Amino acid sequence: MLRLAISRWLAPEILRLDIGCDHLTLQYRKQMTTCQLPIPLRSGIPQQEALDGLRSAISGLCAGMTAKKRVMEVTLSDALVRGWIVERLPGLASPAEVEALADFQMRALYGDDDADASDWVIRVDATPFAKNWPAMALPKVLRDLLVEIAGDYGCPLARIQTRFVFSFNDWQDNPFKRSNPIVLSLDTPDGLTIGIRNAAQWQALRTHPPLAILGVELPAMLRRECRAAGLHLDDCKIHSLPWQFAEKSA
Repeated sequence: MLRLAISRWLAPEILRLDIGCDHLTLQYRKQMTTCQLPIPLRSGIPQQEALDGLRSAISGLCAGMTAKKRVMEVTLSDALVRGWIVERLPGLASPAEVEALADFQMRALYGDDDADASDWVIRVDATPFAKNWPAMALPKVLRDLLVEIAGDYGCPLARIQTRFVFSFNDWQDNPFKRSNPIVLSLDTPDGLTIGIRNAAQWQALRTHPPLAILGVELPAMLRRECRAAGLHLDDCKIHSLPWQFAEKSA
């Protein structure tokens, strides 16, 4: 018991930073503080003015924090990150080949040319034996800025996740034991993300504008994504993921 108590005392505290399209939320211990971004972030590669505004906003939220052993965890609005399903090809032998395949499929999906590929940091969840892999890509300039800011405050950057990934990982249920596909959704003021998976693998992952802008009900969007994946919504389990900063981001 004493050793466990000492381990908890020595563990670094977590500084959670949520970055939306037009606001930031900083959670430290049980306190959450929100501020507006001077220049909103949009999908795609952010302009330097928007990055400077983001840096200024983070500095304002972190002002006055005393030096202490901490790590920083960041969640990003799904609207700021690209998400898609990588269709696995036979014969892939290394992580480099997996990343090259993801890069090729991303450029084909988003219409990038070869020069644009270096602007994105790609991460693939290459689960063994699965035919489809979920992939995420975030702008390299945004990743580099977050690493730099975390270093400026002496907080190593422990993790960068999208809101959808964070909410899915925080979910207490275990969808991997289910035989029927499950349709998961996360609706925030920035966007609606829908993911579909069965017990073996992910089948779809896509972010849309928020429901308030789409002007449709959630079931209609879920049904549309199921049709695209060759599924019927009535045959699937449906679960809406909660977003822990919902009250602050509304």
